[in-house]
Amino acid sequence: MRDTVLRTEGLSRHFVLPRESLFRPGETVYALNGVDLNIEAGRSLGVVGESGCGKSTLARLCMMLDKPTAGRVEVLGQDLTKLSARELRRARARFQMVFQDPYGSLDPRHKVRRIVGETLDALSAADRMTTRDEAIARAIDAVGLRTNDLDKYPHEFSGGQRQRIAIARALVTRPALIVADEPVSALDVSVQAQVLNLMQDLQRDFGVTYMLISHDLGVVDYVCDDVAVMYLGLVVEHTSRAQLFARPAHPYTQALFEAMPRIGAGRRKRAVLQGNIGSQTKQHSGCAFADRCPRVQSRCVREKPDLRKIDNGHMASCHFA
Repeated sequence: MRDTVLRTEGLSRHFVLPRESLFRPGETVYALNGVDLNIEAGRSLGVVGESGCGKSTLARLCMMLDKPTAGRVEVLGQDLTKLSARELRRARARFQMVFQDPYGSLDPRHKVRRIVGETLDALSAADRMTTRDEAIARAIDAVGLRTNDLDKYPHEFSGGQRQRIAIARALVTRPALIVADEPVSALDVSVQAQVLNLMQDLQRDFGVTYMLISHDLGVVDYVCDDVAVMYLGLVVEHTSRAQLFARPAHPYTQALFEAMPRIGAGRRKRAVLQGNIGSQTKQHSGCAFADRCPRVQSRCVREKPDLRKIDNGHMASCHFA
């Protein structure tokens, strides 16, 4: 059995909007509604779903950049929700994040040496395995950049190189877990492949565990070992990458695969989802996907499906999966 690096239990995040009237309270947005995930050491979990399903909210909660409304987040067996600000600051050496936009995540006023070294500056001297300069040089070398790049500013690099710098900043403390939120969505296709290959090489060389947030099933298929599919703040399907791509069980997952472009497939009739995306400002008594599901029945409207085991290691929240 592998060690568990990241575990979430009942993780929820609700946002209260400003009130629009003196006579009515502000509405509540149920962005995340009880997410249970488990990632073992050295493996990669892909989290997929359409915009607004709660992927980035989940990433921020796993990094404790935001506090959950309910539930817990454990990294290497330590409950992050119970740590003080000082304890959390020290614990961050073990988990880092790569943000979506390589242009916005790097401070344009700072040189690469300071950007990559900022993570080390937050640690105490006892937590540093090597000197600051040695750690920065190793991180830069690991992502395929040169040491003379350390004295340049972010605007002197291409988009792919900037994302390599962001990965180096995350890697410099030798973390056990890296959460990557759409790390290649802002890059050209050829550069995407370079960054994804880099992430795989780092996992092989350093044993890094990944949570990869993406809306691109092709990226998930290329990098990840396991996949969690989200819809309106819920995980609706969770299984290995091989099982998901061979036999998706949930109607929403099947619709995602239908929307994928296929080279050489010619003209084909696609199953287009009908109806509207459910509201995030109300809690659903039944299945959240019922308004758009082509297989909906009366039971789906009145009874909420549990995320249940339908096959060996394959879970789905559908009454008829």
